[in-house]
Amino acid sequence: MKKPYILAVDDEELNLLILEELLGDKYELSFVKNGRCCIESVNERLPDLILMDVNMPIMDGLEACSVLKNQQSTAHLPIVMLSALANEIESNDGISTGASAYITKPFEESLLLDTIQLYL
Repeated sequence: MKKPYILAVDDEELNLLILEELLGDKYELSFVKNGRCCIESVNERLPDLILMDVNMPIMDGLEACSVLKNQQSTAHLPIVMLSALANEIESNDGISTGASAYITKPFEESLLLDTIQLYL
């Protein structure tokens, strides 16, 4: 059976290593470092789900999410925002750009896995 393909977007190497450790056995993973690279990657191959940090250089996660949700070919993609920004304003910003869910870091492994399963 083919593993679902998840694109993880984060500029922090440690965060990507954590995601690899948690998800690598269950999903096919690809990693990029910012929103612009995310959009380029998605235009080459559509993932089944995107895990996206908010604060990144070049293009942040909110802008990348907005771009993807405003393109007909990618508007359907589930995007789960993962961010250290834990206040209500940031989470509302994430949801208002079209994100399916907003999870604050550090996150519980079970919450992340359940959220991924929900949107796949």
